[in-house]
Parts: sequence; structure tokens; C-alpha cells
Amino acid sequence: MRTPRPLPEELRSGIFPRSRALALGVSPNRLRARDVERVGRGLYRLASSDARPAGCGAAAEDSRFAPVDADLLSLLHALQQQCPDMWFSHATAAHLWGLPLPPWLDGTRPLHVSRAESSSSTDRIPGLVAHAVVVEDGEVVDVDGLQVSRPGRACFDLMGMLPLHDLVALGDQLIRRPNPALDGREQPWETPASLRTLVGDHRKTRGIVAGREALELIREGADSRPETLLRLALVDAGLPEPRLQVRPCPGSPWSGDLGYEEEKVVLQYEGEGHFSAAQQASDRTRDAAFRDDGWTVVTVNVEDLRDRFRRVVRRVDRLLHGP
Repeated sequence: MRTPRPLPEELRSGIFPRSRALALGVSPNRLRARDVERVGRGLYRLASSDARPAGCGAAAEDSRFAPVDADLLSLLHALQQQCPDMWFSHATAAHLWGLPLPPWLDGTRPLHVSRAESSSSTDRIPGLVAHAVVVEDGEVVDVDGLQVSRPGRACFDLMGMLPLHDLVALGDQLIRRPNPALDGREQPWETPASLRTLVGDHRKTRGIVAGREALELIREGADSRPETLLRLALVDAGLPEPRLQVRPCPGSPWSGDLGYEEEKVVLQYEGEGHFSAAQQASDRTRDAAFRDDGWTVVTVNVEDLRDRFRRVVRRVDRLLHGP
């Protein structure tokens, strides 16, 4: 059996589109050789290749994306080459930016793409959901060679898909002031003003009413999606809206996730990041600071989240209003 002629260097790492191969002089028969694997309609890669294309590494130092599976990035780059006038949007863009999505919404399957006008070329690619949208300058950005909805636009894209509470949680994370050591950036993705401008620029869009309602509920200071859902659960139950990032006393280095300063009730949501011994020791010191100043500390966890915070709401109601 004849040994297949080596593919051009540009096609030896990651996924590539058929159009790119043909443009480089690769024959259709060569794409049917035993060393080439078809991974989708018009998409191929070397069957023995596990190399990552340049700029696609999940830990690339110059990437502004959250850590993403290298195979997914390779696929996205191939799709971008195949359809250069489209961009990745909706849940796919949110996944790339590392924005919090509800568990039922997968940011990787199906893949969502958008264009300024409808296109049969993207509609024919299996696994893609194509959207025809109106887009303004600055709402799509280029990151590592991929055209992607900016974080605020990704949230806007999801207005017609997400329930209100999840939409608010996404908005809270967009305006959250990041921790440079943990997030790799110093500025929030968006500001309340930039989100209002974005929503105001699109008055006839599916979900626009929910988007406007979400704008009124977005608050700065929530460090995680569960914290936002907890705040909204308290408000929906008729309780006063808690303040975010409360401190046991002025000037204290410690802060609580949510709280009622007059009644001295603080709620601490302890997610996966609180499981380490060092973090638990820090949490105990923090809670002691609140208790020493006369506060009641209410610890909340993922089991409460699954219960939709009903137990927590009842306890806070008693603490605020008595038995």
C-alpha cells in the first residue's frame, strides 16, 4: 500500500476545513486516506495528530479566554476558517469567556454562531445553531483568531433563553470587580452603563423585556452565581434586599457575602473554593470576627442551592422578624 503524501505543514495540527486543504493543493482523494480523520461535515484532522494548533492552547499566556478544552478551540478555529464572516455567540461565547451558565445550558453543544444576515453555509454544518442578528460596532471582538461576541453581547444574546434569575446572575458577574490574581484581569467585563447602552441599542429583540427587567436587578458585589440566586430568593420571599459585601465593623478586613447590617445577620455562601484547609481556616477567622461583633452567621452551601434556599429563607425570616 502506498504511503500517503504528507499534508502541508499548516494542516498537521488540529482540525482543518476541506476548503483550506483544497486551497493548499490537497486533492479530495488525499482527504480519504487512512491517516486523515473526518470529524464533521467538511472538517478533518490527521488521525494520529494530538498537537494543538498555534494560539489554541487552553493555557496560552496571551489568551483572554477562560481555560477551554484544546480540542474545542481547534474545532472553533477550523469553523472560523470555513465561515470567516460568522462569529461565536450565545452560550458558546459565554463558555469561552468563562461566564456562569445554569447546569442545563451547555456552552459546547450545540455550538452557537451568529451572522449579520442569514447564511445557508452555516445552516448546513451539523452541530451549529446559526442566528441572524443585528450587531453594532464593538459587540464582536477578535480573540486569539476567533470572532466572538463580547461578554456583554453574549449575555444579551441569551436574554431570550435564560430565566430572569439566571440572566441577573450572569449580569452580576459581568460587572463584578475581578481579583487579578485569580481572574487574570483588573477590570470588569462590563459596567451597568455599558449594559444599558447595549440593551438600548436593540429595541426589537427577542427577550428585550426580560433584559430590561434584569438591568434593574443587577448589583455589583456578588462573587458567584449562587450568591445572586440567594439574594433574589430572599427578595422573592418578601424579605428586604440584603446588602452585598458587608463588614462586621468599619475598617474590618473581613467581609460577608450578603447581610443585614441593622439586624446584624450575615450570610456566607461556601462553594467548592471553600473546601481547602487553608480556606476553611480563613473562613473560621472571618466568621469569628462577625460573631465577636454580635452578628449571627448563616452558612449556606450547595445543598441549600438545590433546595432553592427555602430553609435559608425561613431562617433569615425568623432572624429578622422573630419566631
